[in-house]
Amino acid sequence: MTKDNNIVKKIIDIGENSFSKLKKLSIPPYPKYYYDTFMDELSHTSDASLIDLSKKYSYLFSMNETEYSINEVSFELAKSSIKEFEKSNTNLKKISDKNFVDISAIKNNYERVYTQDIIDTFNLFQEQVLTELQDADETITKLKLEIERLERESHIDPLTKAYNRRVFTKDIGEILGAVKDKDADMFLIMIDADDFKNINNSYGHIAGDKTLIFLTKLIQSSLRKGVKIYRYGGEEFIIILNRTTLEEAQKSIDRIINEASESKLLYKGHNIHLTISAGLTCYKKGDTPDKIIERADEALYEAKRAGKNCFRVSC
Repeated sequence: MTKDNNIVKKIIDIGENSFSKLKKLSIPPYPKYYYDTFMDELSHTSDASLIDLSKKYSYLFSMNETEYSINEVSFELAKSSIKEFEKSNTNLKKISDKNFVDISAIKNNYERVYTQDIIDTFNLFQEQVLTELQDADETITKLKLEIERLERESHIDPLTKAYNRRVFTKDIGEILGAVKDKDADMFLIMIDADDFKNINNSYGHIAGDKTLIFLTKLIQSSLRKGVKIYRYGGEEFIIILNRTTLEEAQKSIDRIINEASESKLLYKGHNIHLTISAGLTCYKKGDTPDKIIERADEALYEAKRAGKNCFRVSC
């Protein structure tokens, strides 16, 4: 058996094991579930050739599939919009050409003009133009609403329904730009699920997904209405608190940590014990996004080093 055939056989074996695992857990083999299970099986292999192959094509798996899909659909809608506009434009020209009236001839030959014929021509032209414009307006309105919906969805993390990193980057840039060199009661909290890898390894990636969804809802319920939650990456989340005090910010994150620790998350008969660590930092004059994130990140790792299930402050 050649080297290539041997690799193919090993990949097929991993694929079959992935399907068997999903079947055993009574989980439908949707592409995402299959992909997560396959990559989990692959991560446990010691075969150097397979590891090298997965690294070689890692770019295929690093793409955000949801954003790619949304962008592609938006592009198709944009093309449809232009096509519909072009169609309406062509139809209007056809209507105009079909109902062309030689005004110069009318002005020079008043005695031969049949008034009713001219009125009928005008009425027909007007009716056709109005119908075409109405059709075009309905089509364009529908396309605009669809594009707006896709734009909203492109701001949301598809799994947790928290805002994604792209929105955070935009929001933090705008906030810091508005308060540049001024005093502001703004705080940034970075949250990380403790030992999240153990949850994935013990119960599977689907349990990990459900844990992240649960954590997002828990955070949201612990905050005042209107506060955004951002999924910064993996099991990391960021919260921006505006117009508050350090004491209130500390109470908020303390409440989230306690509720997470006391929560009960059941998955297929297993009780998943979830704890989180957090880093809290306050805005300083002249802060850039990188500076304030770096301080929050340092505070988060201080909490990890302190034993997890707690938070630390860097102001």
